[in-house]
Amino acid sequence: MDCGWRRCGSLTYKPDNRQTCCPSYTIRCDTENFRISKAQKRVLRTVNKFLFTDEKPKNAGKAAATTFTDCRGDCPENSFDPLKYQLNVGSLASGDSEISTLPDGPMKNTERSGSARKKRWQALQDRMKRRAQTLGIPYEQVFSEYLLRRKKRLEKNKPKELEDLLDSSTPQEGGAHFIDIRLCRSSPQSNEFRRTFQQEFELYKSYQANIHKDTPGGITQKDFTRFLVSSPLISEHDKQAESAGAPQFGSYHQQYWLDGNKLIAVGVIDLVPGCLSSVYLFYDPEYTFLHLGTYSALREIAFIRHLHRSYGRTVPAYADFNQYYMGYYIHSCVKMRYKGAFSPSYLVCPETNNWVPIERCRRLLDAQKYTRFAEDSSISSFSFSVPVDTTVIMLPYSHQLASMLPSSSYSVEDGRIVTTLGAASTILSKYALKLVTEWRGLVNSTGSMRIDFANS
Repeated sequence: MDCGWRRCGSLTYKPDNRQTCCPSYTIRCDTENFRISKAQKRVLRTVNKFLFTDEKPKNAGKAAATTFTDCRGDCPENSFDPLKYQLNVGSLASGDSEISTLPDGPMKNTERSGSARKKRWQALQDRMKRRAQTLGIPYEQVFSEYLLRRKKRLEKNKPKELEDLLDSSTPQEGGAHFIDIRLCRSSPQSNEFRRTFQQEFELYKSYQANIHKDTPGGITQKDFTRFLVSSPLISEHDKQAESAGAPQFGSYHQQYWLDGNKLIAVGVIDLVPGCLSSVYLFYDPEYTFLHLGTYSALREIAFIRHLHRSYGRTVPAYADFNQYYMGYYIHSCVKMRYKGAFSPSYLVCPETNNWVPIERCRRLLDAQKYTRFAEDSSISSFSFSVPVDTTVIMLPYSHQLASMLPSSSYSVEDGRIVTTLGAASTILSKYALKLVTEWRGLVNSTGSMRIDFANS
């Protein structure tokens, strides 16, 4: 995925961004440093209100059309904070009434606004001095009490964590509704997944027919299974994860059940080393007003943080599990712009495979649809391509082909000649050699490639 690859069912693919009309760039979010936006908070408030009161927004249609495109980060206030200047009150003499509180050098803001702040701060100091004289106590004590009150106020008003906001939207007894989130292994299929398969399929049909305008009669269980159930991932059983109660790496369906009995959304996800990869989401069109695309993404971010914080110290596989891969970002597609609102987000440079902040990428993509994101001096994160000696070629067995290869350069498996690109380069056609050379350039040198010509 770090090289731009994604999966669809059991197939993996990578767009040719130089040639396509709409280049697709892999996007990911750093969940440990995630900052929720105002628009995302509004989504949580909408869900919260529905769960507590069963009330739907009056402008549900308009909100659904604007939520994903109006996702901007919050701008921090540039207010004057005396705590930043590290005042050492305890070191002041008891009779000292002059305290230097302003830093040396020019103020960051305009002279006028800086002067106003200085005057307000001086007025506050004067009031504290008068209070100290009235009470007959040292000024330093009054100032210390002020700093303590300010610290408590800042603690109370500090921005809430994502988990706090999600917890506040979970009704206790007396709420109108609740959402139950269940994680079901889809490959290999768990008993819970098989039990709910038909409900998932019916939800998928409704979603495709209403949202993507597919013909209901053309949506089959076979297509659903091939598209969203099958997976190319093969994971080894992690005993440490099992003993700690952590989920195994692999493919899952994260189900969202309203009141425990109505399936309203399903997120298809992969848990792989270092990240959760979001493959697809489908939901009940009747609940579009809940903005389940954004809501489920926030839930998935919280899930990543939970896994990393709960198991990162005891399960090596989860030690660096903190990235959220959201698929592809297409700059020209308005419906995909919402992905960049999960901050901080990064796009992978198509030429160096380095991760670059999306703010820089957007400026470059405004100028041209395909571009290099990384600085010209940046070194590639990976070495391309796969060496010819590790690119495995499988050819249909024949005595004639075998006789054209050195006996030490191949083996025979299930009626196939298994050899390397280096050894087979002398017997492949020019077209086949060109094709294989192009393919091996799509995989970094830490991977391997196995190409089967036996069935072609």
